[in-house]
Amino acid sequence: MKDKLYKMMNWPEIEAIVYGEEGKPQTILGRHNVSSYTLFQTFQPSAKSVVLVIEDEKNDEKNKEYTMELADEEGFYAIAILGKIKNAYHYMVTDIGGKRHKIYDPYDPSIYSDVIDISKSDADGFLDGGMYHAHRLLGASVVSSGRHKGVLFRVWAPEAVRVSVIGDFNGYNGKDHPMMKDEDSGIFSLFIPGLEAGCRYKYELHVRGGRIYSKLDPYSTVIKDGMSVVEQVKSFKWSDDIFSKAGRNTDRKKDPVAIYETDIKDIAGKTGKITENSAGSFASYIMDEGYSYVMLRLSKEQIYTTYRDIAPTDIKRLISALHGKGIGVIGRFNISSFMADDDWLKEYDGTYLYGHLDERKRVNAANGGFYYNYARPEVRAYLMSAVRYWIEDYHIDGLHLEDLSSMLYLDYGKYDGEWAANIYGGRENLDAIDFVKALNTMVHKYFPHVITTTKEISAFPKVTSPVEEDGLGFDYVWNNGLAEEYIRFIKSKPDERNIHLLTDNMSYAYAENYILTISGDDVLEATDYEHMKVEKGATLFDYIPVEDEKKGRVARATLAYLWAHPGKKLICRGQGDDAEITALNKLYREQKALHRLDTNPYGFEWISAIDKGDGVISFIRRDEYLNHSIFVVCNFSDNDYASYKFGMPYEGKYKMIFTSEDKRFGGKSAVTTRPRETVEEFYDGMPNSLTVRIPAMSVCYYSYTPYTEDELLKLAQIKVDRFKEKLEKEAREKAKVLKGRTDAKK
Repeated sequence: MKDKLYKMMNWPEIEAIVYGEEGKPQTILGRHNVSSYTLFQTFQPSAKSVVLVIEDEKNDEKNKEYTMELADEEGFYAIAILGKIKNAYHYMVTDIGGKRHKIYDPYDPSIYSDVIDISKSDADGFLDGGMYHAHRLLGASVVSSGRHKGVLFRVWAPEAVRVSVIGDFNGYNGKDHPMMKDEDSGIFSLFIPGLEAGCRYKYELHVRGGRIYSKLDPYSTVIKDGMSVVEQVKSFKWSDDIFSKAGRNTDRKKDPVAIYETDIKDIAGKTGKITENSAGSFASYIMDEGYSYVMLRLSKEQIYTTYRDIAPTDIKRLISALHGKGIGVIGRFNISSFMADDDWLKEYDGTYLYGHLDERKRVNAANGGFYYNYARPEVRAYLMSAVRYWIEDYHIDGLHLEDLSSMLYLDYGKYDGEWAANIYGGRENLDAIDFVKALNTMVHKYFPHVITTTKEISAFPKVTSPVEEDGLGFDYVWNNGLAEEYIRFIKSKPDERNIHLLTDNMSYAYAENYILTISGDDVLEATDYEHMKVEKGATLFDYIPVEDEKKGRVARATLAYLWAHPGKKLICRGQGDDAEITALNKLYREQKALHRLDTNPYGFEWISAIDKGDGVISFIRRDEYLNHSIFVVCNFSDNDYASYKFGMPYEGKYKMIFTSEDKRFGGKSAVTTRPRETVEEFYDGMPNSLTVRIPAMSVCYYSYTPYTEDELLKLAQIKVDRFKEKLEKEAREKAKVLKGRTDAKK
C-alpha cells in the first residue's frame, strides 16, 4: 500500500469497522476529502476485488475506473484520488465466485444525506413520547434520494454498540451494512440503494459485553418465515368516505350498538385470502343480521403486523366492504405485554429497552411475557403510534384493549414478594393508568368517530368515565359480572336456579357504560364446571345442563334476555340462531326504548324481581317518552303459565312484538298480535294489572300503547255505568230490605 494512502486512513476506526464495533460507519466509509485528495473506502468482506467507477454526468463511456487497494485482508478496500471529486460513483464488486455486482455506496453523503437526517422536532417528539406517528419515522420503507431508489431502515437501540441490516442481499453478514447512529435519539439509520419492497431482513446487534444476535424490526408490518419484510405499499382505493363522516355524528351512549365477534381466519378460510367475493358475502351477511360492528383480532403480538399473516390489502378489502354496508370494524389489540422471544423485543439492545429492569415489574405472571414500560416515553410513542397506524391506514372504527386488568395492577397474578409497590405503597400501576388515559385522550381527540372498549375483571372504578373526571376514558367496558352471574344461573338445573343472580346485577348496571356479552372467553372462564366437561371453542349452548331438545329454547331465551337488558350487545360467532338474532337486532334498532337510555336508570323499571319460586321476572325498558315503553317477561322455568298476572304502573294496551319461542326460530309458539289490556285494580303494589300467557323457558316483549282519549272516555263511561249499576243494585237491595221490615210490622 502506498504510504500516502496509508497515512490518510484512520486505522483504529477501520479496525472497528472490520470487527463490527463501529456505530458511526459514515465517518470512515464512503467518500471523504483529505487534504487535496478524495478518499474512497468500502468494506466488502465477500469481495475478491473492487473497482471504483467515477461516473460521467453525460456519457457512461467516459466513466473512469480505478482498482481499489485491499487495505485489510478482511475485505476493507480504499483508494485516494487527487482532487475534489464531486461526481457520482459506484463500485463494481467481483465476489469470490467471480460474479460482478454494481453497488451504490450507502455511505456516500450525496446519496444518504437527503433521507438519513432526523429533524430535531422528530427526535424531541420521539424522546418525550409525544410522537403519535413513530411508525413513519422508524421501520423500513421504500424511499427515493435523488436518482436513487432504495430502502431506508431505522431502529431505536440506544445502548447498542453497533446495529447492522442483514438479509439475503448481503449473505446475512452483519459487517456489510452497519447503520449510522444518531446519538441524540439513539436511532440507527441506513439507506441502502437498490433494495426493493419485499426484501427480507433483520437487525444484527452488537451489544455491550460482546454479545451479537439478530432481532426482528419492532415496526415490522409484515413478518414471514421469521424475517421482517419491507412492505409493498399498494395504494388502496377506499370507498368509505360517507360512512366515516356519518360515524362522526353519532351519540355513542344513545345509539344501538350490536357487535359480532369472530376470527378473521373464519372469513379468509383455508386459503388465508380475502377476495372481493368473500369480503362482500361476509359484509352482506353481517348487514342482513343487523349488526352495527364486527370485532376482529387484526394484529399479532408484533402489534404492527397483521394477524395470521393475512395480507394487508385483504384486510383493507374486508373493512372497505363492511363500511360499504354501514358496518364498523373494531380491532382487538393486546398492548399490555410482549412475548419473551429472543428475536423480538426482549433485551433488544442488550438492555430491557421496552420492558422493566426490575423483574418484579417486568414479568406477566399470566403468560410469561414482559410488561411494557409505560413510563418510558419512547415505548409510549411506539404503542400510541401503533394504534394510530391501524386507525389511519386500515380505517378501523374501534379499538378493543385486551388484558387491561393485568396492566392496571402491579400484583396481578402474583404472590407477596413477586411484585413491587408504587411510589405511594399501593398496588396500582400508575404508569399504565396514565398511559391508558393518554391513549383514550389521543383517540378521541384526533378520531372522534372511533370507539374504545375493554374487558376489565378486577372492578377497577370509572373505566368509562371521562379522563377529565379522573376516569380511564373508554367508551364501553364488558359487563363481566352479568355474564358470570347469568352463566352460573343458566348452567344450574331449572329447579335450582337462583333468580337473584339475574336481579342483583341491576345494582351496578349504571356504574359504567356496559357491553353485554357471553363470548367464548366468558364460557371458558366460568368456574361452575363440576357437572360438565369443558372443551376449547365450545359455546354456551353446549354446556346447558338440559336435554338436547330443550337446549334450543334456553339459548333463544338467553339472547332475548341479553337484548332486553340495559347495555350494548356483543355476540361471538356461533352463539345463537341467525333468524332470532336478525329479529332481535331489528327490534333493537327500531325500538328506542331498548337502547336510548342504556346508561340512564330512568330507562329501566322492575315489575317483578322477587323470587317466587316460579322462575319469572319482568321489567320495563323505556326511552324519554312513556309511550315507547317495552314490557319484558322472562320465564326461566320449565312450566307454561296460561294466565300469569302482573301489577302494572300504567294503564293501557300491551301488544306482543317478540317471543323467543317463535316458530320462526325453532320454537312452538307464535307472536300473538291481539293487544292485552290492563285492568284497574291494585295488584303487587301497582294500580293496574295485566294477565298474559307465558311459554316455558321463554322471553317475550310487549310494546305499550296508552289509551287514547276516546278509549279513556269509553272506559270512564263503562266505570260510570258500572258504578250506576252498582248504586242501582244497592238501592234495589236496600229498598227490598226496607219493604221487608215494613211488611213485618204490619
